[in-house]
Amino acid sequence: MLFSPLSIILAFSALACAAVWDVTVGGTAGLVYTPPYVNAAINDTVRFHFNAKNHTVTQSSFLEPCAPLLGGVNTGFNFPVDPAVTSGFPTFDVIVLNLAPFWVHCAQTGHCPMGMVFAINPPTTGNTLAAFKARALASAPASPTTTNSAVEADCTSETSAKWGNKYCRGY
Repeated sequence: MLFSPLSIILAFSALACAAVWDVTVGGTAGLVYTPPYVNAAINDTVRFHFNAKNHTVTQSSFLEPCAPLLGGVNTGFNFPVDPAVTSGFPTFDVIVLNLAPFWVHCAQTGHCPMGMVFAINPPTTGNTLAAFKARALASAPASPTTTNSAVEADCTSETSAKWGNKYCRGY
């Protein structure tokens, strides 16, 4: 198959125009991703910089912000950073392959329920980043009670629905 010079130039131009979005994971700002979201284009790179301690970039769904998405992006705990380190942080790249919302949380114990979430291309209405974060905060375990009452689960079709990995993202 032959490619015209114009098609080759256009292909390289698209790659050359791709942006790199830098996101700090943790660090001096606390248990957050900074910035909390990016609006990226196709072929853009979202580069996560892992700061002190041990955090993750774990893809989740809007419905279950603090649960790993089956088959989704998950760095695992592979980027521990000593608190004395101040530069040269390890990075992890996600290449944007489509414009669908891409939801992320930190899987370190307790971090997601404290609001450590991030999004690529979150909607501005409906399933917004603010609504995603509210769901994460609501996932915190309830305080223990001093009564002997039975615990009831609030199971709805929304919370029990399976969220498939419908969107392909590279990394």
